[in-house]
Amino acid sequence: MKTYIYQVNKQTPLVIDENVKKKINQSESVLIQLFSGEKENKIKELLSYLTTTFSKALIITSSTDGEIANDKVLTYTSVISISIFENTSLKIAYAQNESGFETGKLIAQKLITKDTKLLITFADGLNCNGEEFLDGIYSVNANVIVSGGLSADNSKFKRCLVGINNQLYATGAVAVCLNSKTLHVNRLYNFGWEAIGIEHTITKADGNRIYTIDNMSAVAFYAKYLGEDVAKALPKTGIEFPLIRKENDFLKARAVIQKHADGSLSFAGNIKENENVYLGIGEIDEILSNSFTKPTGGQIESFFIYSCMARRRFLPTLIHKEIQPFAALAPTIGFFTYGEFYTTDSPKLLNQTLTAVALSEKDTQPVIQQRKSITPIPENKRTYKALLHLIKNTSQELQDRTIKLNTLKKEIETKNQTLESIQEISNLASWELDLQTMQIKWSANSYKLYNLQADAEPITYKKFLSMVVPEDREKINIALATVHDGEIVSKEIRVKRNDGKILTLLESAKMIYGGNNKPLKVVGTTMDITELKEKDSILMQQAKHAQMGEMINMIAHQWRQPLNAISAASIKLDMQNQMNLLNPQEITKTAKFIEKMAQNMSQIINDFMSFTKPCNKKEIINFSEIFDDIFSIMGVQLKNHSIEIKLNVEENIQLSTYKKELEHIFINIIANARDAFNDLEQNKKQINIYVSKEDEFYIIKIVDNAGGIPENIIQRVFAPYFTTKVTNKGTGLGLYMCKKILQEHLSGDIFVKNRDDGAEFTILLERDNDK
Repeated sequence: MKTYIYQVNKQTPLVIDENVKKKINQSESVLIQLFSGEKENKIKELLSYLTTTFSKALIITSSTDGEIANDKVLTYTSVISISIFENTSLKIAYAQNESGFETGKLIAQKLITKDTKLLITFADGLNCNGEEFLDGIYSVNANVIVSGGLSADNSKFKRCLVGINNQLYATGAVAVCLNSKTLHVNRLYNFGWEAIGIEHTITKADGNRIYTIDNMSAVAFYAKYLGEDVAKALPKTGIEFPLIRKENDFLKARAVIQKHADGSLSFAGNIKENENVYLGIGEIDEILSNSFTKPTGGQIESFFIYSCMARRRFLPTLIHKEIQPFAALAPTIGFFTYGEFYTTDSPKLLNQTLTAVALSEKDTQPVIQQRKSITPIPENKRTYKALLHLIKNTSQELQDRTIKLNTLKKEIETKNQTLESIQEISNLASWELDLQTMQIKWSANSYKLYNLQADAEPITYKKFLSMVVPEDREKINIALATVHDGEIVSKEIRVKRNDGKILTLLESAKMIYGGNNKPLKVVGTTMDITELKEKDSILMQQAKHAQMGEMINMIAHQWRQPLNAISAASIKLDMQNQMNLLNPQEITKTAKFIEKMAQNMSQIINDFMSFTKPCNKKEIINFSEIFDDIFSIMGVQLKNHSIEIKLNVEENIQLSTYKKELEHIFINIIANARDAFNDLEQNKKQINIYVSKEDEFYIIKIVDNAGGIPENIIQRVFAPYFTTKVTNKGTGLGLYMCKKILQEHLSGDIFVKNRDDGAEFTILLERDNDK
């Protein structure tokens, strides 16, 4: 293989030695590469000359943003390489399609064979999506080495050209395949740009057009992080500050090639939505530090270099230093592109990168190793290097923390979603009250509960208070004042929604403290108990009806004796009258007796009316008096059932409570014991009642000897509608309501267990309740 290199411009015409011309024309496999920064008519003149002079040669052309001829970096010049191959066959093609992928696919289908060692291709730098173009080639053949790049136009970004033989095109792609069994191809690349700052996310993109980064326009993103001057000068300045993607240990840059009126930017390759990118910055020493060892084994015969225009513009007076090591080893030809093609495991579109292929047809393959050259830092650059090092390491630390925070954020989001689901399943809602702003943050279930839109205006404490029915607002204010002790506070309130529906809610809250034990916020939960309250109201009504029936039954028992006495007296009067034995004294005596019995019956009615009359105020009561009132009503009935009552009350026990509710509880338990004796045949029936005080509680035990409750059902006796009585003899609500009244109204509770030959009900009442 032999390569001749020429440069042409206004001052330097193309001059080719006649002997070289002869040798070229005698060769069967000749590749001419023309790289030009000159005007289109000049390129056409050169192509016309080359195709006429070298009729058998295959020519591929690209417009440039700078040219490489051995150790020289040129601009607005044309450079020509003429490579003669001995054992390599060549084939060229042009393809054009609106789809970059289809263009690449067509090129590959036209050219690649099983012997193809290298595919050199140039694609239009403005209209062809380079990444999709390479994907199209890869779809046809996944093993071929691809080199080359996107054509350029001296950073005018108006018209880029590619050519095949004597034809020039402003769209599409040209390519030449090198087919051989002996051609050796080495690939080299150097990047040198540093990824700086934090990781950013592409939030809206379409192919190679980026609309938003971190939810701001692409132009605004550059303005924010690099300043207005850089943003205004895009796309020219954008090539110096590319976006960098990390693919494992491989860095891929994407340079700006076009700025749009809507604030979006087009890049020299695709960047997908949700991909993470960094801003890149070039560092001169890092760019120039990449060198390679002298080849071992075979000899390199030619270098083809396709380097990013950003490198030339970033290092306008130093870029030749990067080219010199190549030219020192072999003829070197190339140009500065709008995007370079480089093959690792697959063809990749790069930016900001120097790529090269080293070719040799020698028997032994040359071995080249790249290495970083370490040079002392000049004193005038020490500050810059230190600042760059500081930015890089600080950014990395910040990125590590950001990753941890994002991981934690995702965990919190997952837990919040789980919590929301649990709340929805359990019919719970949650909220937070900021004590500084007095604004309330509601969960999604809260908005659903209150029939409000989640995107409505912020909920303030004042607004929520206006939703609470007036009678319950003071409860909320008191609860907010008392929650400062750090304990959980629960209140039952009613809220009127915007649709007019009134909800009964159970609000539970707790104070959260910050530094210096300063209250920060109140957190809480809301449970909708509207249906429960409605059901409780129905149950309460049913229980009252059942107890009213019990009362009527007791009245019947109480009236039976005086009614019998009145009946007997009237019969006696009638018999005496029939026997003519009736006298005034007997009539008067009997009349007074009947009047007394009627008064007793009237008193029984008065006692029952007093007993059933509701009272919503607490009273100071004496336990002995309570049981005296109860037995005045139930005494006759218990006596008729041969049940003996024993009352044991400690002296001076008084309690401030709702007397009527407590009396109903005692009557219910005693009546249950009475009914339990109905199924037993025993001589001694007893109900013992013990009242005592102990520590924080008053303790009332009601113990019977009616055989107890079966162990398999004893835990269910306080459940609603559970009864051991035969059908129509019990509602199953009595003990349920006893427990509910004790827990919700009387600050107490009730428990049951079997003891000896009967059941023992224990009622606890808080002593603080009597304050």
